[in-house]
Amino acid sequence: MHSMSFHGGLQETILFNGWRVNDAQGMIGSAIGIILLTAFYEGLKSYREYLFARTTFLRKNQKKKSRNALLFSGVHFFQTLLHVIQVVLGYFLMFIFMTYNYWLCIAIGVGTALGYWLFAWEKANNDNTDCCS
Repeated sequence: MHSMSFHGGLQETILFNGWRVNDAQGMIGSAIGIILLTAFYEGLKSYREYLFARTTFLRKNQKKKSRNALLFSGVHFFQTLLHVIQVVLGYFLMFIFMTYNYWLCIAIGVGTALGYWLFAWEKANNDNTDCCS
């Protein structure tokens, strides 16, 4: 049983028995990997939003398709696959955070910030401030 409080130890098992950290070098490498994994997760979220907006726009400008044609379209299957990958990655990141190792928790925070900065910059360019001026 591992600690249920935040700690900064250098010995952790991360997700699988094969991913064991026993020293500072292993923790640094794992933190870098987790930062990249979290940034990838943020990129995947942004890409799915982009695809959804693009396919919604294209669908509105095309002839009306049947519900079955949309349900069994290649784009919908691709979106479904991306959704499954995103959910599984999200759970992996949650489980990593639940190690309560603050080095790993910080890595998730840094990865989230990096991923948002890299992939969601277009949201910041979207001027939705009309209500607040």
